[in-house]
Amino acid sequence: MRVFGLTTEQDEDFLIDGNIPVRLTHRDLRGVASFLSERGLEPTRENKVWASFSEQGRLIFEAVRQIMRPDAVHIHDHVSLTAATLYKEEFGVPIVWDAHEIYEELAGLEDVRRKVNPRIIRDNAPFVSAFITLNESIARVYAERYPELPSATLIPNAARFSTVFSYDGRLHHAAGLDRSQRILLFQGSFADHRGIGTLLDVAKELDDTWSVVFMGWGELEASIKERASELGDRPSTKARISAVPGAAHSELPMWTAGATLGAIPYEDIGLNHRFCTPNKLWEFPASGVPIFASDLPEMAWRIREAGMGLVVSPRTVAHSIANSINNLTDEDLRIFRAGAVEFIQRDSWAHYEPKLIDLYEKYSRGRMVFSKFFRLFGRRR
Repeated sequence: MRVFGLTTEQDEDFLIDGNIPVRLTHRDLRGVASFLSERGLEPTRENKVWASFSEQGRLIFEAVRQIMRPDAVHIHDHVSLTAATLYKEEFGVPIVWDAHEIYEELAGLEDVRRKVNPRIIRDNAPFVSAFITLNESIARVYAERYPELPSATLIPNAARFSTVFSYDGRLHHAAGLDRSQRILLFQGSFADHRGIGTLLDVAKELDDTWSVVFMGWGELEASIKERASELGDRPSTKARISAVPGAAHSELPMWTAGATLGAIPYEDIGLNHRFCTPNKLWEFPASGVPIFASDLPEMAWRIREAGMGLVVSPRTVAHSIANSINNLTDEDLRIFRAGAVEFIQRDSWAHYEPKLIDLYEKYSRGRMVFSKFFRLFGRRR
């Protein structure tokens, strides 16, 4: 098993868990102009974007070809999919496309990419041997728009789970909060359309037993810190808003365990958000943490069925959300935590791993080294 990708820095080789080698190739796009010229294409914005993605796919392909002859190729995005025909022609091996998004429906996507992304999928779907995506709603979208793709195998970004461990206080300590303080935790990228503005407004309405903690990075970090300063009407040990840096993925569950509720307040903006089932839907329960989330269909039914948290409409005003959170009793939270643990016990990565094994047994002609493969893709991002 080897992993290939791109970097804006110089070429890099390193090992990840399981001693799996990774090769990151410098993202050199100087070949884009030649790519267009050789194909007689006008240098329009759409053609330039398409050529840029194609060149990136080719760079990864060339790195693969220099190092190994694969038994199968597992592709994780639409950019790498541009090289599907190259893999087929050079190696004649199964290609598994693992679509983690509806790529033409990404939030905030510029119009030209809404044209280029489906163009890439249509061009390369005939070369795909097996297709993986996250849930039934996304699978239906792909089946309707790209009938050339194989029927989808549903494998979400589920977390591994063994047991809920004892929390050591690290999240409260980093946020400067009393250990008794209840935490509504947002983890991940501080990006638009993820409900960060709503959480900042909710923080103003929460009672003094609750704090909102943002853990991660991103373009909205300055806005979060500015609002935290504006809402500095409490002692720092009970601050309305705190921001802490992200942590290594291997340590993340120990940080997450300090939350009282994990927040997934995504906005209903496009099908990719509406049908999302993000990693946090499994990562929060894997740390014994129930969820506060937007009433988006694929998230909402799981949360309601498991009884593991609060679901509110993306249009609910901050005051009403805060009231719902303020009114949670210790017994409510105990029931939510029990539901979260029950959910992850039956729906962890261990439930989906056999589906991936079955898929590769069908398409790999028995030549994949499964144990190494699953050490990596048990942590799909």
